[in-house]
Amino acid sequence: MPLFTMGGGINLRYKAFALSTFLHGRFGQKVVNQVRINTENMYGTANQSTAVLGRWRQEGDVTDIPRALYGEGYNYLGSDRFVEDASFVRLKMISLKYALPKKVIERWGLTRCEIFTTVQDVFTWTNYSGQDPEVSLSSNIYMLSQDNASTPRPRRFALGVNVNF
Repeated sequence: MPLFTMGGGINLRYKAFALSTFLHGRFGQKVVNQVRINTENMYGTANQSTAVLGRWRQEGDVTDIPRALYGEGYNYLGSDRFVEDASFVRLKMISLKYALPKKVIERWGLTRCEIFTTVQDVFTWTNYSGQDPEVSLSSNIYMLSQDNASTPRPRRFALGVNVNF
C-alpha cells in the first residue's frame, strides 16, 4: 500500500484558450517485480534477462545476483531483491480548448462552440524498472502488490467539438 497518494491539476485560461491538466501519483509504494523473478531465476531453459550476465561466478565477485543453478536451487523464489520502490507521478490528462468567437457562432445560430484536443496517460516519472508502476493494489494489507507485466496504459488522443444551441 502506498504511504501517500496524490492527485491534482492546473486549469489556465487566456482569452479564448483553456488548458487543463491532471496529475496522479503514489509515493512509498513497494511492488514485487514478478517479471524480474521470472527472467533472473536461472532455473530452467526459459529466456533470461541480460542482468544475469553479472551473476556470481567465483569467490570475490561483487554482485546482487546469485549463481546460476540449473534445475535446482532457490533463485525462482521471491526475495526482497525483487521488491522495488514503485513511486511515480503520472501526467494523466492534458487538454487544450479553443472557444470560437461569438460573432462567428451567432451566425450559425449557436450560443457556444468549442474545439478541443485531449491526451491521456501522457508521461510517467518513476525509477521503477518494470513496465508500469501503477499496478493493482493488493486487497490484503499484509501482502505487497505484484507486477505481472500487464500491458501498460496506452497513450490516448481525442479531438472534439462542444456545441450549445
